[in-house]
Amino acid sequence: MKQIFLVLKREYLTRVKKKSFLLATLLTPLVLPTIIFAIVYFSTKDKDSRHDEILVLDESGYFSEVFDASGYDFTYVTGDLEERKKTFQTEGAFGLLYIPSLDLSDISVTRFEGFQFYSETNPSIRTMERLERSIETRLEDLKLQRSGLDQDIISKLQVNANLTTYNITEEGEAKESNSGLSFAIGYGTGFLIYMFIFVYGSQIMQSVLDEKTSRIVEVIVSSVRPFQLMMGKVLGVGAVGFTQLLIWIVLIATLSTVGLGILAGNSDVLMEAASQQVPQEALTQQQEMAAKITAMIATVPVTKILLCFLFYFLGAYFLYGALYAAVGSAVDSLQDAQQFMFPIVIPIIASIMAMFFVLDDPNGGMAITLSLIPFTSPIIMMARIPFGVPDWQLALSMVLLIAGFVGTIYVAGRIYRIGILMYGVKVNWKIMKKWFTMKV
Repeated sequence: MKQIFLVLKREYLTRVKKKSFLLATLLTPLVLPTIIFAIVYFSTKDKDSRHDEILVLDESGYFSEVFDASGYDFTYVTGDLEERKKTFQTEGAFGLLYIPSLDLSDISVTRFEGFQFYSETNPSIRTMERLERSIETRLEDLKLQRSGLDQDIISKLQVNANLTTYNITEEGEAKESNSGLSFAIGYGTGFLIYMFIFVYGSQIMQSVLDEKTSRIVEVIVSSVRPFQLMMGKVLGVGAVGFTQLLIWIVLIATLSTVGLGILAGNSDVLMEAASQQVPQEALTQQQEMAAKITAMIATVPVTKILLCFLFYFLGAYFLYGALYAAVGSAVDSLQDAQQFMFPIVIPIIASIMAMFFVLDDPNGGMAITLSLIPFTSPIIMMARIPFGVPDWQLALSMVLLIAGFVGTIYVAGRIYRIGILMYGVKVNWKIMKKWFTMKV
């Protein structure tokens, strides 16, 4: 155990003392929101400042001043369609929208054909959706006018229904739930585990490979057993990642708390300053929004999710980290590692792909099965937990993950002890099987 701790300490201190670690750890929680804000800001600014022209050739005469798409100016033109198709680009227009003559005498007709859009480059999906929706809305209004129905009466007949969901506890207590928030938490935690496995698993493999190719490992194994070296590396790199994650959680939680405090008006100084510039109505809306966010968070079992996330986070890392270490010990270069990496990454990629279906049906057969298999359970179970998982399924999943981790460590350790000292050997699955069964 002492030797494992020494290797762990070396791996940990070597990485946390690097400037790259400090910069990535401290700047990531700040840089990511900044990048997202910049993307949203500049995309919005670009749309507002750009005024590409779309020519509208309306042969029906029904669509005057109908269209409104962000970033576009609409100019109504006349003439022949074929001629306009040849000249709209030379006129500096982005596109040409053609509306054919329409027969609206039969209000039972629900499908209209013949609408066409011409452009040199493909328009965005959002632009096409807005154009189609504008056409549909106008046609609906025209059909209503011809039907003789009163638009005001129709508007009054339209209703909005708000469905509130509740979870019933074993004690019969009803607690409000939020499916949207559960979806976000399930996806976020699952994706975080997915990224952590790839990033830090690769670091383990690279560390093992570097020591092997530089022959430093020959000196290390003279005082430390190969299995102890492997476990020290896995635990050391994992400790680095866990430290980084904790710092991110603290920073994000602090920033979120400050943000919610501002919205809720918990700071008298900020509220006083804001009240001088922002109307009271806007401040009230901010307070209501903060209250809704707080209420939404209260519907989520935060403690249970955090504890489960910690378990599956570490379980997934140790399981896959041992496999990455075994692969690093078996090969002499990253190129040779590719053939052995494929079986490892398949369950990870399959998990992240299946997660979308699991989030849509968290209690389905596929969701339950994948949440019990050790190689997929960390991501899939974390996607299910916010929606509510029976205790027996959660307990069984944890037991199987522990068993999978122990089995994986055993297999990886037996490969590692031989592979770490092998050089110039073209390794394949047959050779790795021989290493596993070899007695040393």
